[in-house]
Amino acid sequence: MESWIIPASIGDIFLDFALLSVLLIAGSIARRYVPLFRKYLIPNSLLAGFIGLLIGPEVFSIVTFSLERMGAYVYHLLALTFIGVGLQSSRRKIRYSVINLGFMQVSIMLIQGLIGLSIALGAALLFLPDLVPATGLLLPLGFAMGPGIAFSIGNSWSAFGFEEAGSVGLSISAIGFLFAYVTGVMIINRTLKSGDSSRAASRSEGFSSSMRTGIRDSEDRPIGARLTFFSGAIEPLTIHLALIGLVYGLTYVFAGGVERILVAQGMDQEVPIVWSFHFIFANLIALGVRRLIDVAGAGHLLDDGMMRRTTGTLADFLIAASITAISLQIAWTYAGPVLVMCFLGALGTYWFLKWSTQKVFTEYRFERFIGMYAQMTGTISSGLALIRVTDPEYRSPVAEDLVLSSGMALAFGFPLLILINMPFTLFAGSTSGYVIIISIMAAYLLIIGLLWYEFVKRSTHKEVT
Repeated sequence: MESWIIPASIGDIFLDFALLSVLLIAGSIARRYVPLFRKYLIPNSLLAGFIGLLIGPEVFSIVTFSLERMGAYVYHLLALTFIGVGLQSSRRKIRYSVINLGFMQVSIMLIQGLIGLSIALGAALLFLPDLVPATGLLLPLGFAMGPGIAFSIGNSWSAFGFEEAGSVGLSISAIGFLFAYVTGVMIINRTLKSGDSSRAASRSEGFSSSMRTGIRDSEDRPIGARLTFFSGAIEPLTIHLALIGLVYGLTYVFAGGVERILVAQGMDQEVPIVWSFHFIFANLIALGVRRLIDVAGAGHLLDDGMMRRTTGTLADFLIAASITAISLQIAWTYAGPVLVMCFLGALGTYWFLKWSTQKVFTEYRFERFIGMYAQMTGTISSGLALIRVTDPEYRSPVAEDLVLSSGMALAFGFPLLILINMPFTLFAGSTSGYVIIISIMAAYLLIIGLLWYEFVKRSTHKEVT
């Protein structure tokens, strides 16, 4: 429960909000005017975070703020974004392609976990005896699952003596973002020039001006949300934010109840893990609340556009805070093994996706490849951003499939979240425990592969594009 109880005054919180707001504006200006950032489509929120890192207490010390508080904001914003996703309506059909992308995501999580843990364990045994091998398990958390999850679960490991895990997880996520956008854009540019993809080649103009600068042209400004309440009574945004707050309150009550049960059973060591999974509880409760609202016939009072805008806003602040919260002193200490893990993890992700998209799909192969590559090294927003290059209006089913497949990946990937904590909760950090974890992950990857093979064999003729 550590991230829930970090001391901060109301003034601290609002000043931090003001700081993050200024950083996001600065990031937007940098994206608009710096050619390098426009070239590689670096998100404004990511630029904001790096600006915060530079002006923060560990580099130029222009602004003083608490890295611990920034980490706490990441922790809470993670759950809030999962709530926003859970409160959106879900009436879309699960297609053949969605299930395949779900299998891909879970497989990549396991591959990244195997690469990261093998490298970290080998380094700890051969070169760096002080390195905690669990560092390798932060690779799938930071790459495939994003900075919020990497920090939330990594931070819970401080209860087991790995104090730096949260910051290391954020560092891996930051590197993952760079892989997603920099190498992702390089792959797209190469494909556009070579014409390897018919659809990519047809987009000979490449990136539009709006995509480069991050600012839409005056004639290209679609409706983002619709008003479901009369503003004279209450602002519609107020209701959507209030509902997110309600669900978060229920999340706190639920997690606190689970904690009390564990303490009563003498399982105090499991409590940090419970609070690190608060985003899972938040998402499930949000899904339940949305279901109750729909059953009550009040679903029309919520607008998906408004909820998406709200969720996107929370995600922007989350990313900015996650980079700002990185401790460079800790990052430098772990730089060697982390850089090797990240490079090989990105390489393994690239080759697995190149192979699997060619084997599984007959249409939109490049779009699915680049979307998945960016998502599994960055976030789903990274994947959607790069898909827009070849499909600017999202006319193909690829963008929607990417979103829907994430739910399936979360369900099949949940055992991996349990597994990731086992070196501490079950094996007390022993070397043999890490070897067992590697064996279990390899076995689970094999099971997922066999299930996927059977699904493809039985359903290839059902592909819908």
